[in-house]
Formats: sequence, C-alpha cells, structure tokens
Amino acid sequence: MNKKFLSLVLLLASVAGVGMAQNRYGIKSGILTQKSEMGETTICFDNYGALEAQKMKMNFMGNEMEMTILRKDGKTYMINHTEKQVQEMPAGGGMGGADINFLALTDAVKSANKIKEIGKETVLGKECTKYSMTQSQMGMDMAQTVWVWQGIVLKTLTDGGQFQFGNEAVKLEENVEIPASTFEIPKF
Repeated sequence: MNKKFLSLVLLLASVAGVGMAQNRYGIKSGILTQKSEMGETTICFDNYGALEAQKMKMNFMGNEMEMTILRKDGKTYMINHTEKQVQEMPAGGGMGGADINFLALTDAVKSANKIKEIGKETVLGKECTKYSMTQSQMGMDMAQTVWVWQGIVLKTLTDGGQFQFGNEAVKLEENVEIPASTFEIPKF
C-alpha cells in the first residue's frame, strides 16, 4: 500500500476522535456519517465509545480503498477490505488523536497535542467546542482544527503543509441499536 495513502488513512482515523476507553462520548451509541473530498466514513459506536467501527470508502490520488478501523477489547484492528488483510495493533494503534478523550482532556494531553479551545460553532445543528491542535503522524506535523460535540468530532480541517483536507458530519443517529456483528473481525 502506498505509504502516503496509509499515512492519510491513519490521520483520518486519528482526527475522527475514535478510541477504546469507556465514556469517551456523551451518548451511549450512534452512527455518524462524514464526507470529505476523498470519500465517505461511517462511524458506528456503542457503550459510550468502548466499541467502535470506523468504515472508510476513499479515493486518494487514484487509489481506491475500503477499510475499517475497529477498536474493541483494548486493541485496534486495521481491516483492509480491498486487500483482505487484518492487522492487530495495541490500544490506540499509535494514531495520535485516536487516544484523545475530549470529554476528559488533561493538561498533559493538551500540552502533548498543543490543544487550545478557540471558540464555539454549530455543526449539524449541534453546538460544538472548536479546538486547534498539532499532531505528528508518521513523521509529519499536522495542524488541525476540530469541532467536538459530546466528545464526538463532527468536523475536521487538517493542514499537512503539502496538502489540506477536511471532513464534516452529514448525519448523526443518536442512541440507536448497533448490531454486535458491526464489531466482528472478518475472516478473509
């Protein structure tokens, strides 16, 4: 897989606010649909974020990919449906913002990621707290602005120096029943 493409996939996962810890989100379950210039992402979560499946369908520089980043039981699984591969990683998977719990920001996390609250704005009819932050992802520094509601990142703008991109929530279904099969690891 193209290294730049993989870096971008990991970055998209990190800024989407996904993670493993319980009570990461202020609602029990949900289905969040986001759109970007490169494609669509659907994030299904349950148990306040303890279970999460981020399904991405993207096209970046001619590379089409279908991928799921699954977080459960303290582990992260990168599931490449295009190449029929599963890669298991430790909790967080080393993906920067994937470990950020916006409901419980500590001074250490704020300092490490240069997180600053910069205001309030409405996204998808929800009043969000807007943050600026800087993260390093596979050797690249990324300046990011994120809009967060109930711990859930609803909008992101990222500046990687050589490229800029963003994604924004277009639909959020709150407190819905998520089938257990959503969080199963496929057997290819």
